[in-house]
Amino acid sequence: MKRIILAGGGHGHINILKNLIKNPINNFEIILITDYKRQYYSGMLAAFIEGIYSEDDISFDVAKLCKMANVRYIEEKITAIDKSNQKVVTKVNKYSYDYLSINLGSSSKVNFPIDSPNICLVKPIKNVVDARSRISILSKTNPNLKIRFVGGGASGIELALSFRSVFPKADISIITSKNILSNFNNRTKSKLENIFKEKSIEIIKGERVSLIKDKKIYTNSFIYDFDFAFVTTGFVGPHINFDGFNTRCCNFIVVDENLFADKNVLAMGDVANLEKYPSMTKAGVFAIRQAPILYQNLLKLINNQRNFISYKPQKNYLQIINCGDRTALANYGNFSIFGKLPWKLKDKIDRDYMKI
Repeated sequence: MKRIILAGGGHGHINILKNLIKNPINNFEIILITDYKRQYYSGMLAAFIEGIYSEDDISFDVAKLCKMANVRYIEEKITAIDKSNQKVVTKVNKYSYDYLSINLGSSSKVNFPIDSPNICLVKPIKNVVDARSRISILSKTNPNLKIRFVGGGASGIELALSFRSVFPKADISIITSKNILSNFNNRTKSKLENIFKEKSIEIIKGERVSLIKDKKIYTNSFIYDFDFAFVTTGFVGPHINFDGFNTRCCNFIVVDENLFADKNVLAMGDVANLEKYPSMTKAGVFAIRQAPILYQNLLKLINNQRNFISYKPQKNYLQIINCGDRTALANYGNFSIFGKLPWKLKDKIDRDYMKI
């Protein structure tokens, strides 16, 4: 019996499990290997911080889904994938594969030394879930906590706004070397600047962090104290040896337009870098479109079909930033709107996505 290995429990593989529950694949052994019991959906993380969603609402129980899909679940940390020997290597075992799908996500990008307590790297998402509890404990003795966010991207901005909703007395600020939301339109940026002013969140621009040590953030021009800090400075590939595979800077595995990294290996999501679109942003909106293509091309591969489906990233796509208190800011092309309606739309999209 030939073996299919799903390396990682990312959203592409969650989609495969959902499909296998409804349409089982016979005559193949299917294994999923991951070191994370739950797969969290980042789009719902900010509202989880506010208490709008529970942990069950924003995550999939990977082991449970595997059981429902008749897939063998192995909870081990993958350290390498050996192309020439067709093996997935974990800390304790080696697993041979005939077909392989890689959906391992990414890791936090950190370009400076960190030697300090109360630091949270936003990847993996479980770090943020745990940080929420730790900050709640700290705030009981100090409601005026200094909470800093390093990085001006969407993830840090959403988290800053959600923590403001929960901790109204906290001193919250964002430190960024660039402008906030570089890939959003000017209307959205302007509205967001006003929202930050209304919510008393300081944006410190043009400062590059060089060191975080002893609860102090050192930049090119100042030193900032903190009680808790989040690092949201971008992403790199997972800390895995992709032995024999073509990888690009930061350890992203290169795939073609059909999501193939090798003749019998597919990859998608943050771990993958499309050869035709090397500068494509790492964003969930692309991964959601890739997931059904990964599933269909895997089926075609194991059935010896060659009419694979190509993936082409969409040029324009809807982006919705959760702004706290059940409000959101929608961005599409030159269009921008803030209020309750975008949040309701986002809530509907996210809840539908989490259905099995």
